[in-house]
Amino acid sequence: MRRVVLLFASLLMIIGTSLSGYAQETTADIQGSVTDGTNGLAGATVVATHTPTGTVYTTTTRKDGRYNLANVRVGGPYEIKVTFVGYKEEKQGSITLNLGQTYIADFTLTASAGQLTEVIVTGSRQSRVINNNRTGTQEIVNRTQIERLPTINRSLQDFAKLEPTANNTSFGLSFGGRSSQYNNVTVDGANFNNSFGLSGTLGGQTGSQPISLDAIEQIQVNVSPYDVRQGGFTGAGLNTVTRSGTNQFKGTVYQYSKNENTQGYKVANNKVVKTPITYKLRGASLGGPIIKNRLFFFGSYEQVRQELPATSFIASDASHPAAAGSVSVANADTLTALSNFLQQKFNYNTGPFQGFNQKTQSDKITIKLDLNINKSNTLSVKYNYLKSAADQFASTSRNGFSGFISGGQPGNFSMPFQNSGYVINNNFNIFIAELNTRFSNKASNKLQVGYTALRDFRSPQGNSNMPLVDILLNGNIYTTFGYEPFTYNNKLNTDVVQVSDIATFYKGSHEITIGTQNYFRKYLNGFAPAYQGLYQFNSLTDFYNSVNNGTTSAARYAIQYSALKDGSFPYAKAGSSDLSLFIQDKWRASRNFTLTYGIRFDESIYTGKFDQNPDFAALTFANGAKYDVGKKPSNAVLISPRVGFNWDALGDKTLQVRGGAGYFSGPPPFVWISNQASNNGVQFGSLIKTSGVPFNPDPNAYRPATGAANTSYGIALVDNNFKYPSVIKTTLAVDKKLPGDWIVTVEGSYTKDVNAVYYSNINLNQSVANSIVLNQKDGRVRYAATPGSTRAIYSGAGGATAANPNISTAILMKNSSKGYSYTGTFRVQKTFKDLFASVAYTYAKSKNTA
Repeated sequence: MRRVVLLFASLLMIIGTSLSGYAQETTADIQGSVTDGTNGLAGATVVATHTPTGTVYTTTTRKDGRYNLANVRVGGPYEIKVTFVGYKEEKQGSITLNLGQTYIADFTLTASAGQLTEVIVTGSRQSRVINNNRTGTQEIVNRTQIERLPTINRSLQDFAKLEPTANNTSFGLSFGGRSSQYNNVTVDGANFNNSFGLSGTLGGQTGSQPISLDAIEQIQVNVSPYDVRQGGFTGAGLNTVTRSGTNQFKGTVYQYSKNENTQGYKVANNKVVKTPITYKLRGASLGGPIIKNRLFFFGSYEQVRQELPATSFIASDASHPAAAGSVSVANADTLTALSNFLQQKFNYNTGPFQGFNQKTQSDKITIKLDLNINKSNTLSVKYNYLKSAADQFASTSRNGFSGFISGGQPGNFSMPFQNSGYVINNNFNIFIAELNTRFSNKASNKLQVGYTALRDFRSPQGNSNMPLVDILLNGNIYTTFGYEPFTYNNKLNTDVVQVSDIATFYKGSHEITIGTQNYFRKYLNGFAPAYQGLYQFNSLTDFYNSVNNGTTSAARYAIQYSALKDGSFPYAKAGSSDLSLFIQDKWRASRNFTLTYGIRFDESIYTGKFDQNPDFAALTFANGAKYDVGKKPSNAVLISPRVGFNWDALGDKTLQVRGGAGYFSGPPPFVWISNQASNNGVQFGSLIKTSGVPFNPDPNAYRPATGAANTSYGIALVDNNFKYPSVIKTTLAVDKKLPGDWIVTVEGSYTKDVNAVYYSNINLNQSVANSIVLNQKDGRVRYAATPGSTRAIYSGAGGATAANPNISTAILMKNSSKGYSYTGTFRVQKTFKDLFASVAYTYAKSKNTA
């Protein structure tokens, strides 16, 4: 069996050197030395037993008495036993391990004289701060903290906020002044990112959490780890491991509920109206043995059901005159009559315009199997599932359609019908398997293989293909019905295959790591505003006249259509292979000084089809530049050297000095790159009319049979030499342990952009005649149309044609080295028996040019 495992791991490592991905911590390490008080003892047997499962990790000491037990389960308690012929057996017990850290267990054996007696030393919980594996900014949250600390959203992010440089933004958590879009989130090593970038987290568009807190064992937040195994981010790496079964059957059943009587409604002197709320979160988990000491299972299920009033506004009527902030100008009798008319005329059900709820629901499952194959091999297989949906109003945006009025949310002027909205869906299936192997006392290996399938899509409210219709009143949208304009075929399928293999070799005081980690991403994206047609009428009378009398009274009409030769819907298909290879040496130069140094190579290879636009390629922009949207960015290799150190200054783990410097890189949200595949000016055509269109309930009534691509369009490009965002991070920190086990930390960090993301509009006329210097401290220039000039280089002046198009914007994404951030943190913390306390102050400043 051992030979088979070795061959399998070696084969995948060979394959992996041509692949890549990002490191994820899922285990902990135990290491130390065994001596007789003077010299190291070679060949001593070291056995670490995970007491709850009976899992045994065994090795022997090397020539110098050192030993390593790599890739062991986090948590505990553990018992470590050392035996050697002619010496008394020694043990350390009650040991708890933290994710991604190394527990040092040194033993000094005494020669046996007569009857052998057991020596037991009580171990301790592994310090999250004073640890020779720690160099940069980091936070570890264990299961006890997860169970005891308060949480509002029952999310990973609630606990990741314990890292002092964390800052909550509208798009997610920012760390050290970096955008949340540059974070890398893993669960059991599986990619848990919305890598396309439509939301900050998986399930984010539906407001759902991707995994139950009840399923999580530990959380690790790495802001500046100088270990080259950690990659794929320039913000922070959030690594999470789920719970495992033990030899005891353990389970939980829980429910959280809230309603309008459990909410607060008064803020200072302001009091809001009490509204009905239904919220129920139910869940259960169970773990235990399938085969004692050998095979274990853990499973978790959680569901959320929420209903909230769609709006606090009501339509006006004889008893409720219009009132700002509560009663809309839109009239209930008028809207009811319109709804009845549409039902009778077109058999179209509008749904209500008031008094209805919007639902949010999710179901999530986590399943984990752990197998102790033998003393040298352990296998873990995990599965995560999410199905979630949330009701939404029709978008208020009508951008991209010249002359259209935007707005339409329930409010002072508008009351849209329910079936003009849509349902957003975020679903996924994620699989990951991990094989940990100890080949000998000199080598170990971690192999991970995974697959992620994300399915994000919109579905319309109701079952009709009725084009969207806005009815205006006094220049505002009065009501809306029909097919939401951004919903048709709006979907994003993301498929990710990941393969990683990390081998570690031990030689004296050196721990040498060689590895490769790999992601293969494939995206299918559909987005076509107004594909079912969009009408706006200046009044309800104009709409009725158009329906009943065929008058051409629509104020505006727009439709988007496929410009492909076969007329099929234009999906954007793109992807990437993100490849890495790294090597590192962790040199334990002395008992109290550890130096980590290594280098990482990351390569991005873009896949998929980028359609040519020969008309755009023939255009000439500023300084004679030409651009080709059919050309993918070139493959780029980023080289990331890193060095980190940890110094136990007094040798008694009471004063720790640590720090490091190195390069970090990671992919941007792929939507920024995919824009070139979808906004290229050749996939879609559009028709916009401001007169001469009678209303027709058939969305295909005005769709051209063989439509041509637009001569008016917006376009997105990626510079051919674009590189993934990369930064240089530096950290220096001092941790001081005070009497009573209080720990005081002073830490500073500085991050400098090497390859930041920078956008520019290459179609912007930046001539001197078209520029205005704003009266600002930085003297920035604004380019605006001035007499005798135009804002755009290509504006379709004199009539838009393929050779003289009307380009609204041509956004080029490229790199910039401008930008930096720095943080300074002072923190005091202590872990009591039944309490964790931490107080921190962080000052941060961040600037960029994006």
